Amino acid sequence: MWGVTEKKRVYCAILHKLFTEKRKDIDIAQKQKYNTNMKPVTCGGMTMGKSVTIRDIAKEAGVSAATVSRFLNRTGYVDEKTGARIAAEVKRFNYRPSRIAQSLKTKVSKNLMMVVPDIQNPFYSRMANEMQHLVFAEGYTITLFDSEGKFESEMKCLALAESIGVDGILFASVAVHLSVLRELGRMNLPVVMINSYDACPFDSVHGVRNEGTYLSARHLISLGHRRIGFAGGAVGTAIAASRKAGYLHAMQEAGLPVEKQLIFEMDFNSDAGRKSGTYFSALQPMPTAICCANDMIALGLQQVLLERGISVPGDVSLTGMDNVRYGSVCSPPLTTVTNDSAAFAQEAVQALFERIRGTYTGPPREVLIGRELIVRGSTASPRE
Repeated sequence: MWGVTEKKRVYCAILHKLFTEKRKDIDIAQKQKYNTNMKPVTCGGMTMGKSVTIRDIAKEAGVSAATVSRFLNRTGYVDEKTGARIAAEVKRFNYRPSRIAQSLKTKVSKNLMMVVPDIQNPFYSRMANEMQHLVFAEGYTITLFDSEGKFESEMKCLALAESIGVDGILFASVAVHLSVLRELGRMNLPVVMINSYDACPFDSVHGVRNEGTYLSARHLISLGHRRIGFAGGAVGTAIAASRKAGYLHAMQEAGLPVEKQLIFEMDFNSDAGRKSGTYFSALQPMPTAICCANDMIALGLQQVLLERGISVPGDVSLTGMDNVRYGSVCSPPLTTVTNDSAAFAQEAVQALFERIRGTYTGPPREVLIGRELIVRGSTASPRE
């Protein structure tokens, strides 16, 4: 008689055999299902399953490879009838030209780079989204890089742009370093700067200098406020300086004193806004209104004031800038100044493509985007 050990061995051997036979049956069934041994199928004289080339498309359309190339790359005239034939063959064979092969041959990558200082800022995220649509419509792709407003990150981004061989750069920064401008110049690529207020060696798109905070501060003054604070952005940056200058201009124009303790400057995000809220709420007396350098600061500041039982606009009126979506749905909704991200995107992309295509080769251009005041529930006349 067999012992327990021998019985276990026989049992395992039987299971192994059953599993092996079952595995063979499954393999055969899968091969039949997916027809892995099927013979090549031809379509219009071209073998399906092999990699489709531009010459294959040309043959099927009855034109030269050069004509197909001109049609796909939009580099020359192709009549409507011929273009329709080519498009039909491209669709029929789901042809996708290799961008790598194209860039090696034409020295054109059809890829752009966009650099933003803070993708979490709704203004920059909206602008990036608008740019993506505009660039895709031209048959290009775009690589987005968030520099977080840091010089080291901006330099790394330029090194990446050079390594992947982009055709142009859309560059937004709150503080453009001279070293970055020099590196951009060395790369010898089409460049459009966004929000660059200093003398710029490249085409640039930005808002009218000092206008946004001038409009919002003047609105507060028109409501009867006289003791108006200012919550500014990153000290030492051109954008922060411009927005502070707009506030100062409105105050000086109205003949109102500017108290140093009513100015708090830190950064352009909601964390900075919360810290400014802590600062202003501790002042005795508090200002009756605060002009903020952007909406993110204003929203963070408003949150702290409301948490501390300070009414907006009952005790303090607030203004922002950029017209971010959150500002229109918060309570109370934020009085702000437009910063049209769609207009920025349109002008910047158009200027860049004009440089890439050589339709404009003149000196650097400066495009100014106007702003408008939007009055909402966060501002009111001061209490008696």
